[in-house]
Amino acid sequence: MKKVTRALAAAIVFTAGSAVPASSLDWNLPVVTVRYEVAGGATEDPDDDTLESSSLRNTVSLRVKEEVDPATLSLGLVLSGKDYYQQAGDYSYVKLDHEAMFRIADPWKLGYTLGAKWMAYPGMDSDGLSRDLLWLSAGASTAVKLAPGTGLDAGLAGRFALTDNAADARQVYAASAGLSTHVGDWLFAARYRGEARLPLGGASRWSPSLYNTASMSVQWDPN
Repeated sequence: MKKVTRALAAAIVFTAGSAVPASSLDWNLPVVTVRYEVAGGATEDPDDDTLESSSLRNTVSLRVKEEVDPATLSLGLVLSGKDYYQQAGDYSYVKLDHEAMFRIADPWKLGYTLGAKWMAYPGMDSDGLSRDLLWLSAGASTAVKLAPGTGLDAGLAGRFALTDNAADARQVYAASAGLSTHVGDWLFAARYRGEARLPLGGASRWSPSLYNTASMSVQWDPN
């Protein structure tokens, strides 16, 4: 119950704060998207051809997006539950996120993200404590137009898992950067993303780890 209260409090704060940065702007009617998704059966891991046990997932999401120069604001809510047919591990979650991007000057944009995700698991862990998690996240991003057709973007974010069992507490930091440029009918792009996964607190049993991905792409569009 304590985590539910925290999650609801975070939702109220993020919802109320979403209108603060652009309270003096000329608001238009927002774009509202509602989505329902159901997925069932066994899923396959494309990397090693292994199958995950059959399950059923139901997800409902709501996103409200407002674009008013020089700002773009959005608020999203996701409710999801996953039930395994033949094994333990069922869980559900409620996720709330708020994003904002502001054009500071003609070449510059700055933004931020805030989020809360409460994950609920039935039963207790081996220590008799709740397995529920409350993830809190925050991040900042920037985008700059270096030249006509050429842009650079970068972001830094952190996520923190709060748990009843201190051994499961952990933190994740992610950094990303991308560069893209148009040359005639060609679009060249390069991206990087790195994650540092670390324990949170002296009692945490999580081991530090790093995960890095990099990509390059070329797109031809003669139209």
